[in-house]
Amino acid sequence: MTENPAPHGKPVLDPRAAGGKRLAGKVAVVTGSGQGIGRATARRFAEEGAIVMVADRNPPGAARTVSELRGYGAEAEMWIGDVSTSDGAKALMAAAIARWGRIDILVNAVGGSMHGPKYGWEYTPEELVANVQNNFWPTMWCCWAALPHMVERRSGAIVNVGSNSPRGTMRFPYAASKGGVFAMTSSLALETATMGIRINCVAPHWSVSEDPDDGLVTRIPGESRRALDPEQRRAQMESLAERHLQNIPMRRPGTKEEQAAAIAFLASEDASFITGQILSVGGGATVP
Repeated sequence: MTENPAPHGKPVLDPRAAGGKRLAGKVAVVTGSGQGIGRATARRFAEEGAIVMVADRNPPGAARTVSELRGYGAEAEMWIGDVSTSDGAKALMAAAIARWGRIDILVNAVGGSMHGPKYGWEYTPEELVANVQNNFWPTMWCCWAALPHMVERRSGAIVNVGSNSPRGTMRFPYAASKGGVFAMTSSLALETATMGIRINCVAPHWSVSEDPDDGLVTRIPGESRRALDPEQRRAQMESLAERHLQNIPMRRPGTKEEQAAAIAFLASEDASFITGQILSVGGGATVP
């Protein structure tokens, strides 16, 4: 949490919000919000006035996020479980509805590339399945579980977190899974376009954190987190820069907070006439 105070005297969770309260009173479920882009999104949403269900399978990470949001004065609850199953996704949505009576916003940020980077044919069958289980099914099941409630209310916004990986290399099963996220975004958006529901997708590229408390400073969206000492981090930064900056026209990594800003926009009424879109937040990089 940054120490810079807002005009009301409270600490600011995300200075990019600049006092905007576009999500005031909205109930938002954010999966994967114990760390990374999900955590940055939960912080941005709270800054903009949302009530947040922090959903993660990592209790310490989720507890940290909830503590931050409550410390700011936001209303937040924690749900611990696995949304890569239909039962887990249903349980999460049921918990949010039981607590607040509705779900206004769903952000599917859970996921992570696993067992790479390496050539596609070098992954074992088990590694391929693990990537799909981790990156495709959570988004599908959460959309499936939340949409009946949103359709009944004729209101809701879903923002899925994709990736620029479908136009990249060395992460074959992750790229395939995120390509599936693109497809479900566009398909479901067309199905619900006349039902008061908007469904969009943000596609991050290489991201770093503006928050030193977020553990590993450098992060490719979805890659496994690991504790690194300063020398390891420097070496990793050089390796990642060599691999990714050539594909980013702005020639710098983005930040998780920049991803969260795009997600907040798509979740807000500022995007009331936008649905079915894949927004690349990648410094000029494009996705299909």
